[in-house]
Amino acid sequence: MRTTYTVTGSKSKTGKCLSWGLKLSILFILIVPGAFANVGKITLDLNDKPYVTPEFDYLHLDREADDDNELAQTDYQKFRDGVNAYFQESFTDAINILLPLAKRNNSSAQFYVALMYDQGHGVIKNFKIAATWYERAAKQGHIDAQYNLGIAYASGQGVKHSVLRAIRWWKSAALKGSVDAQYNLGMVYTTGKGVKRNALLAARWWAKAADKGDAAALFNLGVLYVNGGKGLQRNLCKAGRMWRQSAEQGFTRAKSALQMLQAMGRGRATKGCWNTAKK
Repeated sequence: MRTTYTVTGSKSKTGKCLSWGLKLSILFILIVPGAFANVGKITLDLNDKPYVTPEFDYLHLDREADDDNELAQTDYQKFRDGVNAYFQESFTDAINILLPLAKRNNSSAQFYVALMYDQGHGVIKNFKIAATWYERAAKQGHIDAQYNLGIAYASGQGVKHSVLRAIRWWKSAALKGSVDAQYNLGMVYTTGKGVKRNALLAARWWAKAADKGDAAALFNLGVLYVNGGKGLQRNLCKAGRMWRQSAEQGFTRAKSALQMLQAMGRGRATKGCWNTAKK
């Protein structure tokens, strides 16, 4: 049985949902038939993730020069002033302060300038200009800029739509520790849009996000372990552990999955796995 999802991906760091515009036909992820046939169906969670503009204490504060560099310290203070203005919603002041810094190649300033063009704050909204600034910051290694540039390529906003380029930038951010990018890579390799579907690679990227406590990644990883796949061995015990951790964060679908696993546990074949999942 097949169903069709409209995959919208994650929300960007701007806090708005960016539709990828991808219609994907995804097989229902089924609990293994046979002994478990009456348990039910569990599907992957491909819904939006609620990402918002970074909190103030999350800022990338580029302080690349030493304290004796007067110009660097002046730019550093200007950057802080610009970000303060941004969070106080004084966007005109923010763009006036940050744009000159961005032109002097400050990657953090470039990221915030991109955000403001993305949001239309203090400037006329322009996705093409936003993508240009995201790319300049991304090429300098700015993690959030790399992630948002991936969103731009996945959605085709401001740049030509390219899933492969989205993957490239998400990989760069994911390898630097971006949980958002790790989650999106897991989703790309699960759906197989733009790349060959690969359950093992999906599991590897979701495992990285799961290690950092991402509830959706934990749930999806559990689904993959229930079903198995090419290169991925079915493991109900691991699925139970993933779902338990996800459920502890309030992820509703994980709670339902655990109830199904508990029902399985009434049989000898899965009792040990359910006991492990409860620990």
